[in-house]
Amino acid sequence: MQLRKDTLIRQKEIVLAARKLIVKYGSENVTIKKMAHEIGVTEGAIYRHFNSKKDILSFLIDDIEETLIGDIAKNYSGKVGSISSLAKILMEHITSIEQRRGVTFQVIAEIISFGDEQLNTKVYNVINNYVAHIKDILSEGIKSGIISPDIDVDAVAKLYFGMTQGLVNIWALSKYSFNLEKEYKPLWEVFIKSIKNPENNGE
Repeated sequence: MQLRKDTLIRQKEIVLAARKLIVKYGSENVTIKKMAHEIGVTEGAIYRHFNSKKDILSFLIDDIEETLIGDIAKNYSGKVGSISSLAKILMEHITSIEQRRGVTFQVIAEIISFGDEQLNTKVYNVINNYVAHIKDILSEGIKSGIISPDIDVDAVAKLYFGMTQGLVNIWALSKYSFNLEKEYKPLWEVFIKSIKNPENNGE
């Protein structure tokens, strides 16, 4: 059990190092050597836990999915208003992003740019899982009368994801020169107006 625990801890350290280096250098410039240096071990120690850089990135995608779906679970129980839930989830993402320099959404973009078909398929599945959760929240909002029944749920869920992904991309390209929380608010207002049921005065 202790060996298993130590393995999981080391794997987590390696993945966290990969996150940090991807944000700093881009996925194509992240090497096993750099990851080993980042956590203070030999390259051989990395290879004891992962067969390749691709394996590390695959593990990192799993970690990203856990983070994204975890943010949703933390802020939506099915018993709270849908629009306020979407706002809380988005704020959870942005707060997390500011603390970790755009890691979750920026790493998604970087892994896609890496150009590996299997990794891209895995990222695609993660995004689809995320969008499916957002669609469920939107559907509940329609049932409760908070969200307009005229919206295209699938399109709006993808727009929700794309709004955050796009803003983070711009933020990263600007070398983190603006406040994410401040910049997302006008986007959020436009988003809300496009989905809110005009016949409902709640939320």
